[in-house]
Amino acid sequence: MRRKRGQFFLHLILLTILGMTFMPLVFVLDNSLRTNSEMNHSFFGLPKAAIQSAAITNAKLGGESTFSVARSPDKGAVVDQVGYGEALRRMGKQLFEGYVYAWQVLRPYMLNTIFVCLATVLGVVLVGSVSAYVFSRCRFRGKNTLFLAVLSFMMIPGVLTLVPSFLWVKQLGLLNSHWVLILPYMAGGQIFAIFLFKSFFDGLPGELFESAKMDGAGHWTLYWRMVLPLSKSVISVVAITSILGTWNNFLWPFITNSDAKYHVVSSGLYLMGQSQVAANYSTMFAAYVLASIPLLVLFLYATKPFMAGVTSGAFKA
Repeated sequence: MRRKRGQFFLHLILLTILGMTFMPLVFVLDNSLRTNSEMNHSFFGLPKAAIQSAAITNAKLGGESTFSVARSPDKGAVVDQVGYGEALRRMGKQLFEGYVYAWQVLRPYMLNTIFVCLATVLGVVLVGSVSAYVFSRCRFRGKNTLFLAVLSFMMIPGVLTLVPSFLWVKQLGLLNSHWVLILPYMAGGQIFAIFLFKSFFDGLPGELFESAKMDGAGHWTLYWRMVLPLSKSVISVVAITSILGTWNNFLWPFITNSDAKYHVVSSGLYLMGQSQVAANYSTMFAAYVLASIPLLVLFLYATKPFMAGVTSGAFKA
């Protein structure tokens, strides 16, 4: 009995923590479906259009065929008698009006972010895995010293290199372009990627390499046909960490791109908050929701390969 009571309180505490964790997400979703007037009158209320949709559906089940619905939120005094389908269409338009407008503004930022993330991940995985293979399977003088020198860069905070990096890309003429994001992200992500790949490659059985070399396989064949196929788990770890770091970075895209067409989601949301769009609360909340959807999808589908990469020895060093 005492054990069951302890489990009950433990579950209650966990559910409370879970509710508090999801509360900000529910708050953003709720306000993305409401108008400014609704927020001003009831900050934590439910969307009025959703309540009206439920009422209309209840009336439809009760036998009514026509319903009094406002023509638009801006013309609330203009009421039409419409059918059930048209009534729900108008309610849905009111609910998702903020999302439609937010997507129009946010779409180029999202496309830029996806392009930068994919290019960065491809560069980090290819260059990082090749470098790690050289450190792991090739013998040359000063290899350990060079590897430790590469790892030492992990101790340097990124903010210390912000000004020199900006001056460097300015001299190279990379400002206001996609390359000013892709190349620094690729270079900055190499250190962690090399560390993970080398740790994983060191754990591969040496007999595989010896038998492949006896069959005449060179380093390129070993890397492309044997090492990479066996490294899917650690590749997923490197790719996920690279995507998260690239997607959430705000300062570097903001200071290196003054042209709005090259901004990404993080800096684009800031620009939206400083423009006339910020006057419409539902649009801003809808933009926050849209910006988080790719990361939520990544979380849902990449959690399993990420954990497989961790447990397979990606972090054993």
